[in-house]
Amino acid sequence: MSTKLLLPILFALLFVSCEVDPYEETSGKTLEIGSLSKKTLSDALKDGQHWVEAADGTIYWDENATSQDTTKPGETYLGANVLVGTHNRDSNLNEPINSAKFQLYLEKNKNGSSAEIMGNTVPADVKKYGTLAEGLYPAKHTIYKNDGALLINGGRNLPTVNGNPNNPKNYYANESLKPSSEHVLDQVLFHKGNYGRKSLYTNPNKQGNVFPISAGCQTGGSGNCSLPLYRDFIKEAEGFEGNYLRKP
Repeated sequence: MSTKLLLPILFALLFVSCEVDPYEETSGKTLEIGSLSKKTLSDALKDGQHWVEAADGTIYWDENATSQDTTKPGETYLGANVLVGTHNRDSNLNEPINSAKFQLYLEKNKNGSSAEIMGNTVPADVKKYGTLAEGLYPAKHTIYKNDGALLINGGRNLPTVNGNPNNPKNYYANESLKPSSEHVLDQVLFHKGNYGRKSLYTNPNKQGNVFPISAGCQTGGSGNCSLPLYRDFIKEAEGFEGNYLRKP
């Protein structure tokens, strides 16, 4: 078999999707992972109202917004249900662990976010894997690794900030890398973080190898006691069908 045939196969085998630490949480020191904040739900609804983002970044329920066309000038239509992820990255894509904020806005509670949790918007290694670009993407509740999660844009063809050498799609037939502006992320979800330790890499296995918790996904908090917080948060999103807003 020629080298040109072998390399694309090798890239496909090496491609890493979002993995979750297989180790269970251990008792001991509680790490700073951010607390889950829930807010009272309201059953009072009006048809034809949706969440919008004001020019100053405020998220609010607009009684008149049903699409971008009916949203006020300078504001962004977000839909009836939206998960908002606010990153804490610097210009080099470095983000302190558990410093991104995720807020869940649902049509059943027009007073504000229904749940909030701290987590991560970057992969385990920003040079090896792609980082999801800012934007508004469709999202839907699913099950991933036996827990609730949100599948973003059907899990495929999402834009990156600085490219993604981990995806075989980002290479030409001659094995050369496409321009980073053409790179995409696949298998992208919002899912639980590393509940085994405060890291975006798993605990070492018997051979001493570690694996990324995220190769491009958005994740909940990592560290001891992070899993119960995540499960409380994602429970609020059961049946979710709406959008994911990645914002600065």
